[in-house]
Amino acid sequence: MAYPQSRRSTPLPDRQPQRRPNRIQQAIVQAWRRTFTRGDMLTLFLVNALLWMPAFALNTADWADGLGTLYPVITISVLLSFLLARSYYSELLALVLSAIYGFATITLVYTLSLPGPFTLQGRLQELGDRLSRWGETVSNNGVGTDNLVFVIFLAVLFWFLAHNAIWHLIRLNRVWLAILPPGFILITIIMAYSGNARLDLFLLGFLLCALPLTIQVNIEAREYQWYRLRVKYPRNLRTNFLRLGTAMTIMAVLFGLALPIQDGNGYWDEIKEFLGNDPLAKINDLFARLFSSLEGPGIATADYYGGDRLDLTGPVQLSDREVMRIGVEGNTSDLRLYWRSTVFDTYQNGTWTHNRSVRAYKDSPGMSFNLGDYAGRRDLVQNVEMFISASSLIYAAPQPREMGLGVDAELNCVPEGGPECVRRNQEVDVAIIRARDPLREGDDYTVTSSISVASADELRPADNIYPEWVTRTYLQGGGSISGELRSLTEQIVSQSGAATPYDKAKAVEQWLRANILYNEKIPTPPSNVDPIDWFIFDIREGYCNYYSSAMVMMLRSQGIPSRMAAGFAEGTYSPNDGSYLVRENDAHTWVEVFFSGFGWVEFEPTADELPLNRPGDVSFNSTFPTITPMPTSTPTSLPTNTLPPPQQNSPTPSPTPTQSPTLPPNVTPTVTPTLTPTPTFTPTFTPTATPIPPEPQATSLETDSGAGFWRVFLTILGIILATLLLIVLIIAFVIWWVEHRGLGGLNPVQKAYARLGIYGNWLGVGVHNRMTPEERRQVFVDEVPEGQHPITDITHLYIHDRFAPPAADHDAQREAEHVASNAWTKARVAFIREKLHRWLRRS
Repeated sequence: MAYPQSRRSTPLPDRQPQRRPNRIQQAIVQAWRRTFTRGDMLTLFLVNALLWMPAFALNTADWADGLGTLYPVITISVLLSFLLARSYYSELLALVLSAIYGFATITLVYTLSLPGPFTLQGRLQELGDRLSRWGETVSNNGVGTDNLVFVIFLAVLFWFLAHNAIWHLIRLNRVWLAILPPGFILITIIMAYSGNARLDLFLLGFLLCALPLTIQVNIEAREYQWYRLRVKYPRNLRTNFLRLGTAMTIMAVLFGLALPIQDGNGYWDEIKEFLGNDPLAKINDLFARLFSSLEGPGIATADYYGGDRLDLTGPVQLSDREVMRIGVEGNTSDLRLYWRSTVFDTYQNGTWTHNRSVRAYKDSPGMSFNLGDYAGRRDLVQNVEMFISASSLIYAAPQPREMGLGVDAELNCVPEGGPECVRRNQEVDVAIIRARDPLREGDDYTVTSSISVASADELRPADNIYPEWVTRTYLQGGGSISGELRSLTEQIVSQSGAATPYDKAKAVEQWLRANILYNEKIPTPPSNVDPIDWFIFDIREGYCNYYSSAMVMMLRSQGIPSRMAAGFAEGTYSPNDGSYLVRENDAHTWVEVFFSGFGWVEFEPTADELPLNRPGDVSFNSTFPTITPMPTSTPTSLPTNTLPPPQQNSPTPSPTPTQSPTLPPNVTPTVTPTLTPTPTFTPTFTPTATPIPPEPQATSLETDSGAGFWRVFLTILGIILATLLLIVLIIAFVIWWVEHRGLGGLNPVQKAYARLGIYGNWLGVGVHNRMTPEERRQVFVDEVPEGQHPITDITHLYIHDRFAPPAADHDAQREAEHVASNAWTKARVAFIREKLHRWLRRS
């Protein structure tokens, strides 16, 4: 029986011949296989997601418009950096090419993102014009107000973060150097945020990407070793490890979220003090000037003016965020209240500080201060509820005297004495009070203050005979102000007819309110002139810090003790429950003047605030002459976006003491007192050295129940950890200096072989250029027996790399480089151990 032939063996006669594969398709497939290996796509996805987390956090914090453009910039940078890492370019050349690609990409992205029906050429012109205007503004000490520049700055930062991550992962197999920089950026964003959004969720997402990425890179390294050693392993091993690692990551993150949080009592103040050091403060001021119009809520703390210093700097920007609600007992409708955090007594070179000799603390409630026996005062009980995430400052109406929680206060004894004056209930002068335990959102505390309720008629007869402790501290700098400022103050006092300290203070207060424009966007003062003179005679506009500083120094020049107080204005009063809602933009500074028999009394020189009028006050503005202050010898350039003239926003005076934001109408807004100095007068600014005060002596008002021991223990532990971290950083820098300097043009195999010679010279091993690689290997092995295997591997790989034909298989080349890097890690340890052994034998 005949069977028909199979169709597989007898093709049909009319079947078309098989088409050859397309050469373009073949080239694409081969290029793909040469470029991508198993696991690369997952690595790229995880790196991209990792870098998106800080960008998500920035966008959620809403610091500026247009932050969504960071996502395509990051993705493009990841892909291009991957191609550079897979190439044969050196690290320097790859970095240069990445910078060129980044410039082109960022220019294209932000050109296309500009609003308006522009052509591509028109958009490029618009982008160039905006960058040019911004550069011209900041170069003239102006204030940068274009958010686009800040977004481009972030785009450049994220571009190089992506390049750094991909290069260290693909070329150098260093996963931590890829993860730590974006992690640091993300933590910085979270710490600098004070809004209500949950930015910590992005940190959770960052960890969920970082830990699987670490597993992916390490399991890939192990697979290379197993492949080289011909060890069989399951194909699904990597997948199983990733699943297990991801599950463990989620469990670890959830466990960490469930743990109680330890309060960092006192450490945030130290961080802020460190950030307040001159170099970092200058960097912060520069950043504020370059990107002054950011919309984010700023630093995540309401410790406004809570440091040991206050600088007269450039622009400020505060949000409408709620900080606290303060309920008061009794009727306060006839009072003007402030919520003070600290007072500053010493002025030098545009910086205010407070210097105290005693630090008194008590962990339990009930600390009280003897503030002296003064007339015209009454007690005010306040209950403060916090709305912010963390703060250590105690805010209270001046002058706080009894605390309803454990506090730590910096103060001076009156009269002078040791820290025991607090125990003996002697009179004290308090500068700042902090909570022993940080105050969190929802916490509340009670404080009792002794507030001034004296009228102008009561304060006016007060004489100018002051206690020695007052004149010693609160007349500082009054004799060293510029002659021009002193002359102006004398003219204000003389023309107003003020004869008593109170009337002199009111005359200066009213002159500042009527003649200086309020503006929060002023540039940073020039370095060659005192900021107060610059504020009064040059720019003639500013915000509360400048108003208060000017009034304090002007009064001190007249022998009237005064100081700057800082904290918050009273906020919004609610008559329903008798409470005050205080927001971030209520942050404020004002003036406190000492009156014999009455103590410290508040004054309000800032034009943007309601006037602080008392029964019996009179208006002095109508007696001021119409003269113009002489500008300083070196006028400061204003920003290009010039502000409107003062007449548009000048407050209008009011003849009656009311809670109205206007000043008396009988004064024309052009009333501006002036000086009549000779044309050749040139005010000079000569800084005077102020000695650094000693650390306050600490004293406890109760028996320490072990909290002090733990503070000391944690402090010592922190110092030890910081020292260890410093040692690790120094060692890492030394290793980088020794192992990378001068080896930039070599591949990993050649670098490993060159490092054998570097470490051999460190050990004193005698090798010379006439030796063959094998002879050098033998010398190294004889001197460092522990490193025999890695030294041999590096030498054989170098011989193959140097003398064999170039490898056609890129995977083989990458495997050789990977083996050489791992072998050098082991060889380095062997060299270091041998050096230590020789030191020990010698000793």
